[in-house]
Amino acid sequence: MDSDNLISSLFGSTENIWEAIKGYAIKGSREVTRMMLQMYFCLTSPQTPALDKAIIVGGLAYQLLSKDLLPMKKYNLLGLLDNGLTLAIAYQKIQKNITPEVNAQVEATLGKWFPA
Repeated sequence: MDSDNLISSLFGSTENIWEAIKGYAIKGSREVTRMMLQMYFCLTSPQTPALDKAIIVGGLAYQLLSKDLLPMKKYNLLGLLDNGLTLAIAYQKIQKNITPEVNAQVEATLGKWFPA
């Protein structure tokens, strides 16, 4: 399955991923939002390899979608850790794709979402 089909099957579109990240930013931290935005902008970049895009979609899906292997309501701290670790591992795997252009897009977005 290519990354476009994976995005469609999990989120419907990249716009839906954007909206999910934006919704998370309202209640989440700036640093986690930065990480998710870096992943998002790498996902939308034509320079990012398909395998890395699949890793990004998987990491973002686990963080943003309501289905959860270890729900926080049931498993408390363990439920929080599995989300954070999944996102962190995906982020670590795709860091080579984070270019200065990606970081510029991220900083511009963070400036709008988290005004000083």
